[in-house]
Amino acid sequence: MKTKLSLFFGLIISALVAAGVTPQTLWSLEDCIDYALEHNLDIQFQRYNEITGSYDLKQSYGNFLPNLNAESTQGFSYGRSVDPFTNEFSTERIMRQNASASSSMVLFAGFQNVNYLRYQMLRNTALKHDTEGVQNELILTISAAYMQILYNEDFVETARQQTEVIRQQLERTRMLYQGGTLPRGSVLEMEARLAEEELNVINAENNLRLAYLELIQLLDLDPADDFDIQRPDIEMTEQFVLTKPEAAYDRAMQVEPKVKAANTRILVAERQIALERGRMSPTISLIGSLSTGYSEASQQFVGQENFGPVQVGYLQDETPVYADDIHNIFERKPYRDQIRDNFSQFVGFSLRIPIFNRLDVRTRIQHSKVDLDRAQNRYELTRNNLHKTIHQAHADALAAWQKYQATIKSLDAFSESFDYTRQRFELGMVSSVEFNEAQTRLASAEREALQAKYDFVFKMKIMEFYMGEGIRL
Repeated sequence: MKTKLSLFFGLIISALVAAGVTPQTLWSLEDCIDYALEHNLDIQFQRYNEITGSYDLKQSYGNFLPNLNAESTQGFSYGRSVDPFTNEFSTERIMRQNASASSSMVLFAGFQNVNYLRYQMLRNTALKHDTEGVQNELILTISAAYMQILYNEDFVETARQQTEVIRQQLERTRMLYQGGTLPRGSVLEMEARLAEEELNVINAENNLRLAYLELIQLLDLDPADDFDIQRPDIEMTEQFVLTKPEAAYDRAMQVEPKVKAANTRILVAERQIALERGRMSPTISLIGSLSTGYSEASQQFVGQENFGPVQVGYLQDETPVYADDIHNIFERKPYRDQIRDNFSQFVGFSLRIPIFNRLDVRTRIQHSKVDLDRAQNRYELTRNNLHKTIHQAHADALAAWQKYQATIKSLDAFSESFDYTRQRFELGMVSSVEFNEAQTRLASAEREALQAKYDFVFKMKIMEFYMGEGIRL
């Protein structure tokens, strides 16, 4: 039976998906944050910086390895030239080919490779902290938008309740008017009041739609798709209001990514100075090379050929003297033999001593010192801004908590006052004007209580977030 039911519901879901209908899911604050961290374009752009930084870090490790390069050239020479392989002059066209491979390895260069490696490691750490800082800003923005939706939903519900109260009271007023207890003016007053409350409902619903649109745009979702948030159980506690601001600041200094990034960039600037100073040091390198070549002018002896006796002179008695006419025979040396015979190797050390480079190194060092001062200044600014933010957030949270407590008391008082006024109005003891004034004060008190509630919750969440507790509802 269970198998049949599972198959039946599976077919229904498949049909809905095929028709473009998907079951609506509620988005919690955690869902919104997780989705934004994964898909937000600003964060993805920042992660690209991390990726390039990781490539630079890999390159800093590669600087410790020797290089190896191969080269091959082939060409033709015309006119009078010296063949490098025969050391003979030639006036003919000669085809030449050279091949070589060389390698070098830096043994000492003022610890530039070591400092560059440490520089890239610190820079990579700073880039990660930058990404965390962008993520934190996005989390706070999404949390504020999420809270605004919750506030607007409650405001819409409150406005609808107020409208329903006025609608019911209008019916009672009409009955009292028909009974002769109240004048027709009271009915007109209540009808105008009902129209005003209905307008408030429309405005509240519009604000709710705009709040949803803002969150949807932050998540880069399609506004045409169904989207609804999950209403959490919000706990009203003054836990972090009782925390001393300095204690919260000390905790925030340990977890705030912007502070970590600013502090790391001081270390980056210090390492940059050491790297630039290393350029003033001599450079010792181990070098080696292999080379060989081929030339069409290179020949080898293969034998002799006798063309018979020829007269080479006369004796004193004019007797002719004959000798064999012997010619040496040469042929072009084979390619393989030339490559083998011209093969050479070289191993040695290279010493480079910088003497004068048009003040380039000195200027680089001066720029690096200014970068260090700039990084220290940025760190102090970041600390000061965080200190101000923590104290401001604590003061805002404390003020919001006190305002919330006051609005709750005020709401209780206005609720009791409105109930009393409504009873007297139904007995004809007060006018519709007094009734509307009481209802207006109650509605205002409810709005202020709602606003104070969510303002306090958000301020508390900011305190929790800066202290490394994250944002949870």
